[in-house]
Amino acid sequence: MRKKAAWLLVPLTALFVLGGLNIYRKIGWKEPTDGVVWESKAGGLTAVKVDPNGPAYIYAGIKKGDVLFSINNNRISNEIELVKNLWEAANSGQMVAYQINRQGEIFFPSLTLIQKGVSLYYFYLALIGLTTLIIGLIVFFNSAKPYAVPNIFFYFLSIILYSFYIFSPTGELDLLDSVFFWLDKVSFLAFPPLLLHYFLIFPQRKKFLKDRPTAIYLFYAPAVLLLLAKVLLHLPYLSGLDNNLILRAYGTLEKADLFHFALFTFITLATISDSYFRHSSFLVRKQLKWIVYGLGAGVIPFTLLYVIPFLVGSAPTQVAELTVLLQAFIPISFAYSISRYKLMDIEVILKKAATLIVSYFVLALLYLAVGTQIRFFSENKLKPLLLWILAIVLGATLFTPIKKLFQSLFDRVFYKRSYQYRKTLLSISKELSRERNLENLSKSMLELTANALSLRNIALLLPVENEPRAFSIFSSRGEFAALPGRLAISPELFEDLTTNNSLSLYSLSEKRELQEKFEDLRTLGFEHILALKVEDKMTGCLAMGKKTDATFLTREDWELLTTISSPLALALENATLYNQAGLRAQELERLKDYSENIIESLPVGVAVLDQKGRVIGWNRVLEEAFAKKKEDILGETLLRILGPENFAAVYPPDTQQDFHLMSEIRLDLPSGDKRIFDIAKTPLLDNRLNPYGTVIVFEDITDKINLQQQLVTSEKLASIGLLSAGVAHEINTPLTGISSYVQILQKKITDVHFARILEKIETQTDRVSRIIKNLLSFARNPSDLAFHRVNLKENLQEIISLIDYKLKTMNIRLELVLAPVKPIWAQGERLQQVFINIILNAIDAMPQGGTLRIELAEIGIDAVIRISDTGHGIKEQHLPHIFDPFFTTKGVGKGTGLGLSISYAIVKEHEGRLSVESEVGKGTSFIIVIPEDLDDRKLGQAKAEKTKS
Repeated sequence: MRKKAAWLLVPLTALFVLGGLNIYRKIGWKEPTDGVVWESKAGGLTAVKVDPNGPAYIYAGIKKGDVLFSINNNRISNEIELVKNLWEAANSGQMVAYQINRQGEIFFPSLTLIQKGVSLYYFYLALIGLTTLIIGLIVFFNSAKPYAVPNIFFYFLSIILYSFYIFSPTGELDLLDSVFFWLDKVSFLAFPPLLLHYFLIFPQRKKFLKDRPTAIYLFYAPAVLLLLAKVLLHLPYLSGLDNNLILRAYGTLEKADLFHFALFTFITLATISDSYFRHSSFLVRKQLKWIVYGLGAGVIPFTLLYVIPFLVGSAPTQVAELTVLLQAFIPISFAYSISRYKLMDIEVILKKAATLIVSYFVLALLYLAVGTQIRFFSENKLKPLLLWILAIVLGATLFTPIKKLFQSLFDRVFYKRSYQYRKTLLSISKELSRERNLENLSKSMLELTANALSLRNIALLLPVENEPRAFSIFSSRGEFAALPGRLAISPELFEDLTTNNSLSLYSLSEKRELQEKFEDLRTLGFEHILALKVEDKMTGCLAMGKKTDATFLTREDWELLTTISSPLALALENATLYNQAGLRAQELERLKDYSENIIESLPVGVAVLDQKGRVIGWNRVLEEAFAKKKEDILGETLLRILGPENFAAVYPPDTQQDFHLMSEIRLDLPSGDKRIFDIAKTPLLDNRLNPYGTVIVFEDITDKINLQQQLVTSEKLASIGLLSAGVAHEINTPLTGISSYVQILQKKITDVHFARILEKIETQTDRVSRIIKNLLSFARNPSDLAFHRVNLKENLQEIISLIDYKLKTMNIRLELVLAPVKPIWAQGERLQQVFINIILNAIDAMPQGGTLRIELAEIGIDAVIRISDTGHGIKEQHLPHIFDPFFTTKGVGKGTGLGLSISYAIVKEHEGRLSVESEVGKGTSFIIVIPEDLDDRKLGQAKAEKTKS
């Protein structure tokens, strides 16, 4: 960082020292002059401008258009010879004899040269240059990123402006004077392309530069060529050339310099205007607007009144020379707009400076216009006195009204629409005191104040009761990121606010510790706070951010705020008192709505009873469950609403007075369903903890109970599967040995009695083998068995053919309703086991005969098998356990209790469902649902697992 600063400050220091030397030499420089501006033309060296106060006019009567032939008998043909002869005459102290040709008439006037000091215009421009340099340094070193490209460019632009404003050769023609000359020429040529370059990359790089970044250097080519041409004219080998030729070439280059300056400046103005209309940021647009204003005010009058007449060969008038006054706008507007660092009152300073500059300019024009009309006493000594009196009269009578006129015009330019707001805000603030609605008052107050002062953010803070340093943010307007509901101000800041009635960052410039505490407010977007007081009571505060152009409030803004603070505070006090009662009523209503919304939003049913047992609260869950609207049952007793049976379940004989929780209470709903509830009853207490009613909470847990039962069944099946696998493998080995030994004995024993015994042993061995096989099938992973296409209709018909004889012997009538169903992906043998188990259970349930109905249908993408009987049915208490392993109601020796549990597991393996419907004395129905798209499901699962792996 220090190395970068050194690279920038070393050349700046050198230029600053050279600038001081240039000013010093200019102060002491006296140039001999006759008061005539001579210019080489076709007829010779012609007077193009004559100073009426100069010796040539007063003593020699030389007029505009006269041609100079000689001085002291020395032939004069160009400006170089003129200057040499004037210097020789001045050094000798002699009078100068001219030979003048006036429209063919030759005469020989004599005059004494005068010593002319440097024009005041130079010192004015030097002041502008120094101001530019100081502003550039302030902006550069106060920027957050001083070495960013825009800030570096502005730094160099400030140096270039400083250089061509302050460097000017004196005419002494020594080495130092040559340095001044070339610094002036280089800076004047470098400024236009550098300015254009800057605005081709600011505020954002132009598109054509992004595609062709090297094209920017072409803009510097004209300046380089003009500089090289000037260097060539000053080379020693040109000393032998004709002076007239050199002067004409030099004059042409001077015109080219001015044309180059004007052309590039107007191209820059067009570029800035294009960026202004294209950019979306308000701040950047305002920055560009001020650059256009300042650059246009400094360059356009100079170009129209000075450059163009000079290019066409006319001598600049006094009015044209006065345009240098307007060039002060260039550095001021640049500093204000380009930099993100804004001084507190820079906009006010700029406005006042513009007012004074334009007023002085107009007054000077009037002085020149009137002064040139004073023909009488033109050669009399009274003329300077008359002009002095004229200046006093114009300054005393016209300066004040002209200043007010331009101040009003600049106010309208600066504030635009807010100008009218500022003008009418005082009268409107009185009308605000009539507003009684606090919200409307705050909205109008913030709207008017923000528009009048062009504020980006503004908020109204109201004091919190019983907390002297706390405020609530009642209303806000603007682009706040996030505002808290409550704001606490530190004791030190609050004391300063109470004492001075205002807070702002720059008002705390000498209080470092308060500045650090003020940072908490700045993070919220508040830069200024104005206290609104009625007598000594603070009724609120206006917390304000920066203006829309990111500047702080000015002294004029604070004067306006101070003026309107008293009526605003009084209006705020009146509205606050008027709205307190309404706010409290609204708060009570909101609390009531809030409580009701909570009850209505609960996923459980809530009933509220008064002390007499009448319903005073009934939420939407109970409305849906019991099909009774709240408005229909309010005031009714719970006994009448629920019915005797449900009421007895809710209020059993052992009901306690205080909190009471009852689990798994079955209630009959109007829809015919039986649902299971957890019911909690608790007293309803007032603020003094006295009961004045009862709150009953109904939580429907039916689905949770069903899921728990399914989970228990699944866990039991998993456990029996593990047990079955272990038992089957342990029994299978000795069973194989027994079977082998029986077969060997059957071949060797011929005794009929023992042969029958061996046959029975073999039969029982086969039975045990089948049981073991079933156990292994029950424990085996479904993927271990083969899946194939199964025709359920044929599968069922095959089973029926096996039991047909048994059905006839037991007097059981068979009803078949088998609809065609497309083949499904399944384990056919395993499904047959399910069907056989359920059919055999149905036959066992009808020992006296009955009807067995088997249905097959296709519902959606499922195949549904329904097996019904007209047997004795299953008791209600047994229904939750029929799929549990080893659970049976057939008695000892008549069943293992594994049939339905194995069937349940097989159906689950097929991703299906097995459910039962039964009523004691009427029969039982088992419903088996098997998906038809099991193969697609398994294929999708396999792809998903492959993708994960």
